[in-house]
Amino acid sequence: MPTSLLTDSHILAAFRQPRRLTASQWADEHRVLDERFAAEAGRWRTDRAPYAREWMDSATCKWVRRVSIMASTQVGKTEAANNVLGYFIHQQPAPAMLVMPRADDARLAAERRILPMIHASPVLRDELTDRAHDTKAREIAFRRSVLYFRAAQSPADLASVPVRVICGDEVDKWPRWTGKEANPLSLLAERTHTYPRSHLIFLTSTPTTRDGLIAREYEDGDQRSFLLPCPHCQTFQALRWRNLHWDRERITTAREMRVERKAWFACERCGGQIDDEHKAAMMRAGVWVPRHYTLEQWLDGAREADRVEHRSYHIWAAYSPWLPWWRVAAEFLSSKDEPSRLMNFTNSWLAEVWEERLDDVGDEAVAACIEQRRQREVPPEVQLVTGTVDVQKDRLEYSVHGWGLNEETWLLAAGKVTTWEELAEAVVLSTWGDRKLRARAVLIDSRYRRDEVIDWARQFAPVVRMIAGVERDSPIPFGTQRLDRHPRTGAVMPGMQVWTINVGMFKDLAHARLHRALEKDAGHTGRIHLPIDLTEDYVKQLSSEHKVRQRSGSRMRTRWTLRPGQQRNEAWDLLVYQIAAARMIRADLLRDDAQLVGLPAPPTPSSQQRRDPRREPRTRFPQLGGR
Repeated sequence: MPTSLLTDSHILAAFRQPRRLTASQWADEHRVLDERFAAEAGRWRTDRAPYAREWMDSATCKWVRRVSIMASTQVGKTEAANNVLGYFIHQQPAPAMLVMPRADDARLAAERRILPMIHASPVLRDELTDRAHDTKAREIAFRRSVLYFRAAQSPADLASVPVRVICGDEVDKWPRWTGKEANPLSLLAERTHTYPRSHLIFLTSTPTTRDGLIAREYEDGDQRSFLLPCPHCQTFQALRWRNLHWDRERITTAREMRVERKAWFACERCGGQIDDEHKAAMMRAGVWVPRHYTLEQWLDGAREADRVEHRSYHIWAAYSPWLPWWRVAAEFLSSKDEPSRLMNFTNSWLAEVWEERLDDVGDEAVAACIEQRRQREVPPEVQLVTGTVDVQKDRLEYSVHGWGLNEETWLLAAGKVTTWEELAEAVVLSTWGDRKLRARAVLIDSRYRRDEVIDWARQFAPVVRMIAGVERDSPIPFGTQRLDRHPRTGAVMPGMQVWTINVGMFKDLAHARLHRALEKDAGHTGRIHLPIDLTEDYVKQLSSEHKVRQRSGSRMRTRWTLRPGQQRNEAWDLLVYQIAAARMIRADLLRDDAQLVGLPAPPTPSSQQRRDPRREPRTRFPQLGGR
């Protein structure tokens, strides 16, 4: 334009910075899908797959350093990663790297994903230089940044250049650590040290096994699930494989399902039928919620206070806008009788790790333990009381059990509180039954909020004992570790210790005892009795884990892990710790009303007042979430 025609508006436009957008906003405004490589060509619309919005926006959140997406195929995870790269090329120019499993994968990603995206989107096309040699198979040099294409199988490539943004695709196909070189993810993380407060590692993959990279990354993050409202009762819930239904009596093969084309979800609360036509509206109202929060807690302030650096997401084929639910059912019917195909269905459709299941508790066994008795009703057979506590970020979950002869046990109370004072009243100082029994042992998990747990355990020692669950292949049930100094104050703590619990052994015991309710003529030995007024969520958690066979190097081992679709297992852990507590104080030796040798006396309020003030913690009963 001639100088004489320049106006103030032209001059201002030349210096105006581009409007700051989130990654999803940028994609909606600027991303265009090439018709040669996209199922739906044209302008990108995040509303087509609403769950992907938070994936992309997490990449632009200033405190997020890592995003891990464990997802099935055909949910748009690769395009979401492309959008993140496009956003940084245009909005926040910086060195970036796209990492694929092999060199051929990296070359194809450059040719069929990134270059078509750049040429189809005007704002990205404008970032290209006029020099032909700036666009290569292994890197693209833009006017303000550079994008590298690398293969995870080449350690030298990964360690060659510093970058701010790393996008890794199909990370479970990356080479495993061999002991000769650091694993690819560690090498990549080293490349971001130049940008300590602004780097991003964005990982996507379908899972393989539990020791695969994406499964480990997902568990290391905050494990978010996408909750959708039921169209009938508006209860928010995740889509679970166990809730997918079809006419199983008439439809037993994939061929029959392809003819019928009918499958639906059942609401976990009202049982209402949720059909495919409800999916779009449900998805628009969906909310991502981390594992350790309920929806109410997340929306009632926790989301605004969220500052976690590693966000991880799980999503499977039922959420895909491109897959009707009958297609998921048909794939299962065609795969269920062939182990290799069933593994592919588990990985690529359910987005779950493949494990060889050996056993599980089962909902039927838990239901058979429920009797016509309410909480706090103490049967006359109870002679001993124990308690267990699971510490969460915003609450303390507890259970109280009564024990009779031959390790028969009754769940007397289960609940959650928010303060340590409430916990003491509910578990340690409460009395139970006509004989006013008090808890003789209370086990509290010490892995989380350790300093507050120590203060509370010291207050009620020796009845309250700190524990930590460990996995051992040996038959040793317990161990102890000394605590010499307080982790916050540094004060000497004579006599304080943490009991290590062989959780695998006690989970096997819990499983066997729950199943005794299903055995004919099983008698009362080891029976577990549950009250009828437990919450539905608590009952489900009692069957939240199953036993699987896992490979560890060259060895095979068995482990209890969460069942697919399960998010919480606090009730199961509390039951396992209850059985450990009974064995710890030798309740198995209980006979009639005999006293057990060496059992600590139950605490009373007056005995607490006579404690040595020099051993009192500085802050008694701090509120959860702060000091």
